[in-house]
Amino acid sequence: MSKLRTAIEMPNLLHELKLNIFSRLPVKALCVCKCVCKEWLNTISDPYFLRLHLERSMSNRQLLLLNQSSDDVDDNMTKRQIVRFFSASMEGDIQFRTIGFVGGYVHMIPSGHGLICLVNKGNFYIFNPGMKKAIKLPKPKPSTCKGIDGGFGYNPSTNEYKLVHLYDENEDEFSYSIKCEIFTLSEGSGTSSSWKQIEKQCPFIVRGWGVLANNKFYWMVWEGCHPLLKELIVSLDLETETFDFIPHPHVISYVRGNDMFLVEVQGQLCLIDTFAHPPVTHVWMLKDPVKKIWVKQCSIDLTKLEGFNNGPMQIFVLGHQNEELVISTQQERLNFFNIRTKVLRRSANLSLERESGLCLYTDTFFSLG
Repeated sequence: MSKLRTAIEMPNLLHELKLNIFSRLPVKALCVCKCVCKEWLNTISDPYFLRLHLERSMSNRQLLLLNQSSDDVDDNMTKRQIVRFFSASMEGDIQFRTIGFVGGYVHMIPSGHGLICLVNKGNFYIFNPGMKKAIKLPKPKPSTCKGIDGGFGYNPSTNEYKLVHLYDENEDEFSYSIKCEIFTLSEGSGTSSSWKQIEKQCPFIVRGWGVLANNKFYWMVWEGCHPLLKELIVSLDLETETFDFIPHPHVISYVRGNDMFLVEVQGQLCLIDTFAHPPVTHVWMLKDPVKKIWVKQCSIDLTKLEGFNNGPMQIFVLGHQNEELVISTQQERLNFFNIRTKVLRRSANLSLERESGLCLYTDTFFSLG
């Protein structure tokens, strides 16, 4: 190789090496690297690098664990309690741990992306685990019911996070009037935005946190409403701000106490039946949101999961990484099920506590302002 050719190619090689190294670092470390020199600042701020870092972060999601000192899930409690946040890789390597004191139980609503929503005593907080920064949102409307219903998700087409808050205005305990407000979080906007009240009401009381897919939020309807079989899932279209019902896969029978739940997988809505007899769980994907067509994506043999004891088993699909579903059975390990090959594997012992709040997140540069 001539000296001239070496002199021409070396700078390009060094730049590629820097991109390769930087793209593997966590956001917190890269924020420090930005302050080293102008060259590093320009490299890390380059849109190409940001896309590369996000792509690698999406295939290497982190775990966020929330442990609390109180077992009493009471939003009205005033006693100060200890909360502990742990961030770890799928191998159990701790990224960070923080300890704080709060009054009242902390709910954790994942977005399936980079930011996490925390709820404490009726207030919403947005938390970026990668940067370890949080902001408190403007006060939402009060609700006459004790529970907190809503959903939090990321819209990649607009690079915005949407927080939906459903609240009851009816003072009568035997009836309900479910109103809806939406908070939009844009990059760097912080708390400068405000809640937007929508005109339509939610037709039923829902259970669980809403799942955002295809620019719609989806919830399971609370079984106490005695819905029809075709009204088990309610949706909110963010574009038209209207509610609708999604038909239930007809091969799964609705049984009281059968704890089905929804999760977003690869940008699509999935329905999972967590108690099963025989012990096989089917994962259904809403392949056509317009025609409302469900397709069975895969089936999971629960007897092969850690913690199976020949009884009804509850599982929690936290999300997906690469082609695998990440499954928690409230044991010390996680399970990974490959959707394509149908192969099941277990993680290393992560020493997970049974009552830990647990979700996945993606390292992100998204600024809270």
